[in-house]
Amino acid sequence: MSRKTAVVTGASRGIGLAIARRLLAAGWQVFGLSRSEGPVEEIPWIPCDVSVPESVNQALESACMQAGRLDLLVCNAGMGISGAVEFTSEEDAELQIDVNLMGAVRCARKAASVMRKQGFGKIIFISSLAAIFPLPFQSLYSASKAGMNVFSDALGIELRPFGVQTCTVMLNDVRTDFTDSRKKTETGDGIYGGAIRASVEKMERSERNGMTPERAAEEVYRLAEKKKLPAHRIVGASNQLLGLLYRILPTDLMLSVIRGIYG
Repeated sequence: MSRKTAVVTGASRGIGLAIARRLLAAGWQVFGLSRSEGPVEEIPWIPCDVSVPESVNQALESACMQAGRLDLLVCNAGMGISGAVEFTSEEDAELQIDVNLMGAVRCARKAASVMRKQGFGKIIFISSLAAIFPLPFQSLYSASKAGMNVFSDALGIELRPFGVQTCTVMLNDVRTDFTDSRKKTETGDGIYGGAIRASVEKMERSERNGMTPERAAEEVYRLAEKKKLPAHRIVGASNQLLGLLYRILPTDLMLSVIRGIYG
């Protein structure tokens, strides 16, 4: 029997690279999709820009042709912007949604066709607690992850009759270069009383002290090996407590708490 095969997007660094390495260590055949080649020689790297439909289609077709099967797709590729919505350019807003949400949609759509025909497969989306705890001055990032959660849920219903499962893994703070790569604008900070800079700086301090990418990767590996996927998985005990509070707190109270922290 051929080895289980996984495709991981955004796999050249950070969380995606950690996931690819963990699956490889467990004996999976792994294909890394990214715009630049990653550092692990044992992983076949396939150039892919998730914002370009043709690039996504060609990359997944190449991986499936080489492996002959697709057991797991991990939609991890993403980017972040920050700033007040009213001062965010149309270009940046579209880029945020296109990479994080539509990039995942493009990859999942192609994988769904393969998995439906073979009668099995898992699609795991790397989401964020920002999907349920919306972050001020990262509104579009939060929206992209909330959209990912809902998309995964609906897609899972569609594909269930064909033996294909979906799941979102909601992470909180993770120590990666994602923090330094965030595209930031502080335009209007004076108008907002310095809240833009203060909010983003607080978030970035938390990220720099967050969990390791390997911790997130371990959870993805465990899910990949499970017979049945949960709809959503929050990583970390303290983060799971936040998830519980989200379910039981009235929305207005939850937003008031977020406003007190980041507003």
